Amino acid sequence: MPPALPAMTQALALLLLFVVLPFAVAGGVIGFVSWRSKDDPPPVRTSDILATGDPGEAEVLTVKAMGGFLDARPMVRMGLRVQAGGATPFDLEVTQSIPRSSLRDIRPGVRVEVRVTPDRSRAAVVLAAGPPVPDADA
Repeated sequence: MPPALPAMTQALALLLLFVVLPFAVAGGVIGFVSWRSKDDPPPVRTSDILATGDPGEAEVLTVKAMGGFLDARPMVRMGLRVQAGGATPFDLEVTQSIPRSSLRDIRPGVRVEVRVTPDRSRAAVVLAAGPPVPDADA
């Protein structure tokens, strides 16, 4: 029969491993995340731009899919020439999640409906039920 001291040491080790250590690690992780967090405002979400943005139209200049082959909604980086609110057209790069089924319809030269933030720094493509309209000038 083994002595009682090693059994006590094993129980103590298990207690430290599964009770004390997780709390110490969690405290360290929470402290690190709080330290790394900035007081900057949160980024503007695509859903917020779509809900409250100014309507406009854009010509797709470039398209680059950034997601993997199996992603149902890959992230897509699009270069757009935006015309909104009667202002002069301006170029903007938009990164947005788009359903893979709609990805084949968005290509250079196609005109798409967009929503733009009031400061014209961000935009989001409105995904309609039908395919986008090709540019008449192209």
